[in-house]
Amino acid sequence: MTVKKDVGMKIKMGTKCFPDIVLLDQGKPVDETPIYELCEFVNERHDCADFRLICLIKTFLAYKPLLSEGIRKEIENTILNFKYAMDEPGADSMCFWSENHQLLFASCEYLAGITFPNMIFQNDRNIGVVHAEKARKKLLRWMELRFLYGFTEWHSNTYYEEDVAPLAVLVDHANDPELETKAKMMLDLLFLDMALHSFQGAFVAASGRCYENQKKNSAEADVNDLLRYVFKNRPGEPDFHRISALFLLCKNYQVPKAIVDIIQEKKNQIIKNSMGLNLDEVKIEIPSDDYEDRGLFLWSMEAFTNQESIELTMDMFNAWKMQENVFLRDLKKVNFPFLRKAGLLPNLVKVLNPATQGVAIQRANTYTYKTEKYMLSTAQHYHPKEFGDQQHIWQATLPNAINVFSTHPGCPMFDDSARNFSPARWVGNGLNPDAAQDKNVLLLSYDLRARKGFLERKRQNYVHFYFPSDQFDEVIYQENGAFGRIKDAYIAIRSLSPVEIAQKDELIFRGKLLHFAVVVGCFDDSFTFPSFVEKVSMAPLSVQKKTLSFQYEHLYELTFNDEFKVDGEKTNLDYPRFDTPFVTADRKPSKIRVVCKAETLELDFVNGIRTEGKEASK
Repeated sequence: MTVKKDVGMKIKMGTKCFPDIVLLDQGKPVDETPIYELCEFVNERHDCADFRLICLIKTFLAYKPLLSEGIRKEIENTILNFKYAMDEPGADSMCFWSENHQLLFASCEYLAGITFPNMIFQNDRNIGVVHAEKARKKLLRWMELRFLYGFTEWHSNTYYEEDVAPLAVLVDHANDPELETKAKMMLDLLFLDMALHSFQGAFVAASGRCYENQKKNSAEADVNDLLRYVFKNRPGEPDFHRISALFLLCKNYQVPKAIVDIIQEKKNQIIKNSMGLNLDEVKIEIPSDDYEDRGLFLWSMEAFTNQESIELTMDMFNAWKMQENVFLRDLKKVNFPFLRKAGLLPNLVKVLNPATQGVAIQRANTYTYKTEKYMLSTAQHYHPKEFGDQQHIWQATLPNAINVFSTHPGCPMFDDSARNFSPARWVGNGLNPDAAQDKNVLLLSYDLRARKGFLERKRQNYVHFYFPSDQFDEVIYQENGAFGRIKDAYIAIRSLSPVEIAQKDELIFRGKLLHFAVVVGCFDDSFTFPSFVEKVSMAPLSVQKKTLSFQYEHLYELTFNDEFKVDGEKTNLDYPRFDTPFVTADRKPSKIRVVCKAETLELDFVNGIRTEGKEASK
């Protein structure tokens, strides 16, 4: 098979389903040309083929009687000739390993296997039942790790859509009570995250993977069709070109009322949760060095070239013959047997300090403060001064979908179309800041003096804020900051460095050591916008050695890469799995229980029991 080069993000992230699938769901025949096009894309084994394949499998399983014999045979051939895993033979240009792709590939393989249990799959010559058994183990382990630790691609308004879709197909077609129940639990947890971190119909929290358009404009988020369908809080019609169509057509799952009702809660809320694992935790929590266990978890984090992962990465790279994979082929540069055998690869990483270390999505302790007027969300103390990639460290969201955030502009480490989109000017960070939030106040420090990394492009000595001034009702600039008002909500950016108004949506602060306080607030009878501006302007902001101090309604102190204090008391930024008004759960919980307005949902993963109900009246 001739493998095409990467087709670029615009194509592979384009049409993943076909709009007439909704007509099939209504029992109507359709023009099958778009289905043939999906088959062609999958057969070429382009990156994101798994997005299309899950749609083809759903189409085959749910609507087969409405399809012509020709397209049924085409889908069947596509399914039987596909490459489902990295340990199978055959060349490709696919990404198998990120969190959403692992779920998608395993779901496709399981469903393909149970659909054709006795037929030979041409790529590896195994029969379907072998594929199904292998994929079932992967699926259950993937779900277990997410129940215990949360999602690696935490709060992603892109990739949650791509988790929801295969889970919805499993719920409808797995024909396995355990898989179906646990897939429902995963859907519960994904929609719980969206409910907890939504503001005025948008999922807008700090995130492990987030892109420029979605950060700047909440209307561009990939999960919007899901939010509109479940929470009934967004205008517009669904787009059945999207992979979320598979959830919209799901027959056997409904988001529990205990989760749906969270959106309606009007009281001020503090939402704390812990998602994922840090690199130094992975070996402790996943002691097996099996490729399919710790190996795939590290790769779900995109942790390839870190000291904690490089040895296992190279073992997997060689065992699975990934030398020509468009994403991983550069690992050939360190693929020397004597380095591997001598155990020198971690030392080599330490010496080279590759910027690719920042691609790893590590554990996030996120803090979100939500009111009727605004929301502020931060990944607390997220690996300051380390390289970044697509991590979105903080965001303030105000009415009319105004989003404010900052980044240290980065440059992509590679030039090819598969890998040249992050970090970038507004995506991720070249170097991560130290960030800590308490309610409506955020302290933010950037230290841009870290040692230069291998593959790092020119480092920018400035930080910029996305501040869409033309969307505010009122804007005030001062020498060291900016203030904005939209309706009754306010935001302030204070800095120790002068501000440059670069364009209508960009504020620039230059230097290698940069410090900020961000405050959000809202109108009440004694707190107008002018009084807010005066109060924040007069609040002392200073830095001494490594400690940034801000005396506002409390004394806030952030010591870089160390601790965060409020009124002299150290704040614990190491959160449990959930600490919210609606759900509390320890790290590695045995059960997760959600309660809102007397509606309850209890998830017991170990025993595979999922229970909805009502709290007994007191």
